[in-house]
Amino acid sequence: MTLQARGLSVFTSTIFLILKTARNVIQRYSRSFCLSALIAVTPSVVFSQTIYIDEHAVSVQLALTEAQQQRGLQGVSSLASNEGMLFVFKPARPICMWMKDVPIDLDVGFFDEKGLLMSVHQMKAQTENTHCSQRPAAWALEMKGGWFKENKIRKEAKLNLGNGPQHPEA
Repeated sequence: MTLQARGLSVFTSTIFLILKTARNVIQRYSRSFCLSALIAVTPSVVFSQTIYIDEHAVSVQLALTEAQQQRGLQGVSSLASNEGMLFVFKPARPICMWMKDVPIDLDVGFFDEKGLLMSVHQMKAQTENTHCSQRPAAWALEMKGGWFKENKIRKEAKLNLGNGPQHPEA
């Protein structure tokens, strides 16, 4: 076996082992644990997923690391109607947001540990005013300016992290 073929064999075996380990981890641990572990290994990668606010599907970029949260949507010049950024805070804590270097108006909704919307703030582009949660927040959702009002999203709306819309029982 040539040195090059042996190297390819070792590489293939290593990749197979990594994939097998990843499958075992995903089967044994929660999705949020796996995502957090992946972020720790690859901090510059942007992850996205579909979440729901009541029955409204939203495609979000996840801001999990401090660097991602500080950068936020800086430099983003447009968002589609159901696109945004979800900031994840573990543990929940009082949160303040601002709009420095963000060229578009945004709304921010603050959600408690149960995923219930506590408040929505309208934020003007390129300002340094702070917009703070009144109580500890586990999540902050930034959306295009006016999104919460246009979609009739009100206080106590439920944030659902990807299991489909939640329908009240009859």
